[in-house]
Amino acid sequence: MTRPLLITLILVAYIIYVSFKYKETWKKLTLWQIAGVFVTFVGVASISAIILFYGSRYITSAVPGDIMVFIIQFLAVIIVIAAAAISFALLASKITNGVIPIERRGQK
Repeated sequence: MTRPLLITLILVAYIIYVSFKYKETWKKLTLWQIAGVFVTFVGVASISAIILFYGSRYITSAVPGDIMVFIIQFLAVIIVIAAAAISFALLASKITNGVIPIERRGQK
């Protein structure tokens, strides 16, 4: 199994898991809002993947040493995932009029 196929399968499995876990929240949304959230999720995930793939290759091509390359790639992954999560939460909140993102237990 190739890596992109495995990543795609994990992404689809995660979408199915979330849709069953938050069934009541999805019932509050219109079909257009659900489609908008889905397109936004796929778009943010795709843009993040492109940035990680091409950006990390570009940056690490100028850096000598395997350890330094690993550290730079690790930091890039953390930064891109954090930025993607924040941007998705903001966009999903606007699309769904505040229904998404879902507050976790213990948050106010």
